[in-house]
Amino acid sequence: MLLVAGIDEAGYGPTLGPLVVGATLWNIQPQLVKADYWQLLQDCVRRSVRRGQWRLAVNDSKAVYSRKKGIGTLERSVLAFAHAAGMNLATFDTLLTELGVRPPEANALPWYRDLNLPLPTDRAQSKYQTVAERLKRTMTEAGVVCSGMLAEVVTEDRFNQRVAKTRNKAALLSEQVLRLIQSAARRAGGQDLVVRVDRLGGRTNYRPLLAAAFPERHLHIIEVSESCSRYRLATADNDWFIEFAVDADKHHLPVALASMLAKYLREVMMQRFNAFWKERLPSLRSTAGYYTDAKRFLAEIEPVLAEAGLPRDRFVRAR
Repeated sequence: MLLVAGIDEAGYGPTLGPLVVGATLWNIQPQLVKADYWQLLQDCVRRSVRRGQWRLAVNDSKAVYSRKKGIGTLERSVLAFAHAAGMNLATFDTLLTELGVRPPEANALPWYRDLNLPLPTDRAQSKYQTVAERLKRTMTEAGVVCSGMLAEVVTEDRFNQRVAKTRNKAALLSEQVLRLIQSAARRAGGQDLVVRVDRLGGRTNYRPLLAAAFPERHLHIIEVSESCSRYRLATADNDWFIEFAVDADKHHLPVALASMLAKYLREVMMQRFNAFWKERLPSLRSTAGYYTDAKRFLAEIEPVLAEAGLPRDRFVRAR
């Protein structure tokens, strides 16, 4: 068997809320390494979102999730794959633990004080158990099995601390991706590993990054182009193939699902953020945290900031 990991992020650009990087892990038959997983799993999975469609929508999270339509479609797909992978989905904080996420510091950011939310959060739209059982059978028959999920969550205060130290938020994102690659490698054990990552900004050269992170491996450049950078990291025991590609979430289902996982975690955490402030200002409109709307939101909460005892630099991201 071969282990395939797909990695993508959500929340790199916003002013408010956490940065989340997700990974999905797949045990596959080696001959299927270049296969189209959407086609292999078509009995349970589709790319597009259609009203009343029972199959699971899996795509770049921007194509699946709409704040206007709610979290249901995104949540249902993420939880179905997590359930099929054998993860404990009792509550949101339990899910974070299953994903290897360190619990946020509630003392620093009080909106993360209570993440003990029963799952699914949208009980009407996110029922997943029946389709998850069918998905499990379909994956086994197809020879591509989602065996786990991982995540790195960088809360607002930690984001600012790391950016202050590195002076570079791109370096912060790279740190999280490398941590997930290391975690995937531990899961792979002696198996060969294939990692597919949605390209990190406009970067094309990842050789120094990988060489510094994995000095015990021999690094070979397979391809470096404007659309894809591919590397082989070898030892006598096994090979890792690591690929950073433009629009990887549109071409590889494991990356698309990682994009959805990251977006799902961020959206639930943003729900807690918005709820905290709406308790103090009931008429306040929620924010997704992106720059223009974040400016509006911050101006509106100004009258209650002192009461909340939170300086802006604790939760407003530096970059």
